[in-house]
Amino acid sequence: MKTLAVAGRSVARLAALIVVTGLVVLAARRLSLGRVVSELAVAHPLWIALALVSYASILPLWALQWRLLVPDQRRPSLSTMLAVIAMTSTVLNTTPLLVGEAAGVVLLVTEGALTRAAALSVLAMDQLFVGIAKLCVLAAAAATVDLPAWMQHGAAALVGAVGVLLFGVVVVAWRADHLSRLSARVLPARGVRLLASVGEALAPIRSPTRSGGALAMALVKKLVEAAAILCVQRAFGVDLPIVSALLVLAALNLATLLPLVPGNVGVYEASVVVAYAHFGVPPERALGIAVVQHACHFLALALPGYRWLARGAATRNTAAAA
Repeated sequence: MKTLAVAGRSVARLAALIVVTGLVVLAARRLSLGRVVSELAVAHPLWIALALVSYASILPLWALQWRLLVPDQRRPSLSTMLAVIAMTSTVLNTTPLLVGEAAGVVLLVTEGALTRAAALSVLAMDQLFVGIAKLCVLAAAAATVDLPAWMQHGAAALVGAVGVLLFGVVVVAWRADHLSRLSARVLPARGVRLLASVGEALAPIRSPTRSGGALAMALVKKLVEAAAILCVQRAFGVDLPIVSALLVLAALNLATLLPLVPGNVGVYEASVVVAYAHFGVPPERALGIAVVQHACHFLALALPGYRWLARGAATRNTAAAA
């Protein structure tokens, strides 16, 4: 029976590897690799390397953040959480809306050994803190430059979405028992138990230390993204104030909020070009920066998870054969 279970997990991992391979290849093709190569020919390699390092540092920061949001009795090791984050990031950067989030929940359950309620609570808290961090970026950009009208409207929508999520998380975290009693009238017993379990798993949000640490990690991730944007600017000899990176990041945060296109290909580049137009950067140069910046983002955040998935599939296949 144990051998059959190992074989079943190996088959599932191999199937996932095949699917993700197709997604990575498709996303890479859409990135217009020919344009990336031609633009890299005029870019300074050291700055590109620093941009890659900056983007890659998001993964361990993200893993630390998620570990803070996991209930103490179920907290996986840092290496396990880093693997979960890397694979989740791969799916997020190669698929459209909600697929990556769903994959994150599945990976937390299958790889991190969390309950479904705990995994859902981690995702909810993560989305809340990421939303707050995005609002901080927008506020910082708005404090130094006049935001375009479309960004102002987007910021208002984001404030509303984060407010609704904050209200929902706080109510469930502090009033789960009361909600469970009320929902028992309309929900099946299984749904009531899940609601109660999610409320219990939201314990980290009730801890100022852990929730504050998770928010700090979310803000640091935005800082390293801004640093990566500045590095790509310098790679092309574009000397702009630091606020330019904040505006580019704010534009990306809004434009990619609902990733309807796999990998945000096209949407990503367009938002960067529009942001740089605010600083008088010619469209041709802005497009070159955008293409290379997106390629750096993809290499640093999509490929590591693919490597983890491939390595895990090979290990499980060896174990099954033995």
